[in-house]
Amino acid sequence: MKTSHSFPIGLSAYWQPPERYLIPNTKLKNWLLDTGSLTERLQSHCDHFHVQLLGQRHVPVSLEEMSQLNSLVPSKHVQDWQVREVVLWGNHQPWVFARSIIPQKMCDAEFAELGEQPLGKLIFNDPRFKRMPFQLTQLDEKNAVTAALNISCQQTIWARRSIFQFSGLPMSVAELFLPQSPAYEQCSDTSIT
Repeated sequence: MKTSHSFPIGLSAYWQPPERYLIPNTKLKNWLLDTGSLTERLQSHCDHFHVQLLGQRHVPVSLEEMSQLNSLVPSKHVQDWQVREVVLWGNHQPWVFARSIIPQKMCDAEFAELGEQPLGKLIFNDPRFKRMPFQLTQLDEKNAVTAALNISCQQTIWARRSIFQFSGLPMSVAELFLPQSPAYEQCSDTSIT
């Protein structure tokens, strides 16, 4: 997979609480609202798993993303945050695009030298990380993420995000389930009616 746009890609969307959506399939709903490690779940569905790091560095975040983080730590300084974008691959297929906004203090300590390691491997093996409630969104088949990743998309696709708190610091993790993700298996229609 070659990207047609440079890092960062971004994930601009209208996020809402899960109860605002009619998720069309119980299996998809389970994937979207599962509070366990997405990395481990994806690994259990494939023989080959890897993380492709698209980029991680100081870049401006959207006003909407900053408002999500500002409710916990009011800092608008670019140098206080790093944006990390990755694609999680299963069986040589792109399954999930993930965008995380990580406090620089975490990058200097817990997440130093993270590289292509899964973020979830660290989060879910450390009980000090506490996940806040999910928000969900949908993107139609013509969206900026799949276009940037040069992935064919013929359906509505779903994303979730939540804040993880660690020692008073918030970290935002958003995960977009790409069209070939196992989250869509047995889904005849992935859009809202």
